[in-house]
Amino acid sequence: MSLNSANIPSSGGMDIEPMQPGTYPARVVGMVDLGLQAQRPYQGQDKPPVNKIAITYEFVDEFLKDEDGNDIEDKPRWLSEDLPLYSVSQEKANSTKRYVALDPKGVHKGDFSKLVDTPCLVTVVHNENKKVPGKVYENIGGITPMREKDAEKCAPLVNGVLVFDMDTPDLEMWSRIPKWVQKKIQEGLEYEGGKLYGMLAGDGADKAPADNGEEVDQLDGDESPY
Repeated sequence: MSLNSANIPSSGGMDIEPMQPGTYPARVVGMVDLGLQAQRPYQGQDKPPVNKIAITYEFVDEFLKDEDGNDIEDKPRWLSEDLPLYSVSQEKANSTKRYVALDPKGVHKGDFSKLVDTPCLVTVVHNENKKVPGKVYENIGGITPMREKDAEKCAPLVNGVLVFDMDTPDLEMWSRIPKWVQKKIQEGLEYEGGKLYGMLAGDGADKAPADNGEEVDQLDGDESPY
């Protein structure tokens, strides 16, 4: 799969306090091709497999805290979402909504890989954690463009951008992907026998990395009936 949607035919881990619901300034730090993935049923009906992407946002004024409750300024908060990737001509698809919010003028012609480092406004919402009653997890409720004059003053990324495309896999980029995202890619329906599979086998890398507890609960990024 390519990260260019124009080419598509027409938890465990640290106990981190969730951010409060609201809209925050951020930049896109990661765009990861998850490959062909199975989908959850929609309204009781099976849905066909679909190519998915994971988009990660780095918040410019929200940081992890040290033991004294102070901001760790080299560790900004990140939040990711998984989205089925559809043609940008499908206006109702969440992937199209995200693309339009990040490239409202269509400069990059549907190429998600070109959207890293883009300033934007991310709306964070809370959803009930069904596995742990009384606990919530963060989810992305929406993305909107940042005003041009605000974008010009937006703080730069602290971390380097991460772009991973299954069509042209790069092992250096692969090594920077969180283990739980690697695991999701390797569970994809077309992983075995693909380019990445062959590269990892030749590199002597483990074919199924152990879960390191980094995964967090996420809603399916796009619950449309497509």
